[in-house]
Amino acid sequence: MALGALSHIAFTSSDLDRSAAFYDLVLGFIGYTRWPAVAGQAKWKKPGVGIVLIYTAKNDRAHDRAAPGLHHYAFEADSRAEVDALHALLAANDVTTLDAPADYAYTSGYYAMFFADPDGLKLELCFAPHAYTPPPT
Repeated sequence: MALGALSHIAFTSSDLDRSAAFYDLVLGFIGYTRWPAVAGQAKWKKPGVGIVLIYTAKNDRAHDRAAPGLHHYAFEADSRAEVDALHALLAANDVTTLDAPADYAYTSGYYAMFFADPDGLKLELCFAPHAYTPPPT
């Protein structure tokens, strides 16, 4: 375990079965495995990375990433090709793409795509080879 590493992230969903099918597709692609969960919850794990949980929402208020709260969540890719492959998989499954794969000026070599889960939560798959190197001293 590493101090500060992601333990888990939990999202809420208006339709757990619909969201679970979506996250099976996305998380399965990036190496997570579905695990048994309690009623009203779905769970995926990836050793050394963390846990993703989906809970049934308790109200019908739509997600608004411009309001205080979570704006989006980004998963890491090992290559640009993985970003492109997820984009193709999502397109083949009629998943909403917010921004197709492209280079972004966030840091040198940053390549990403953005997409939405069934409730409109913005997600990202990014390849950022230099994003986590320490600054020069």
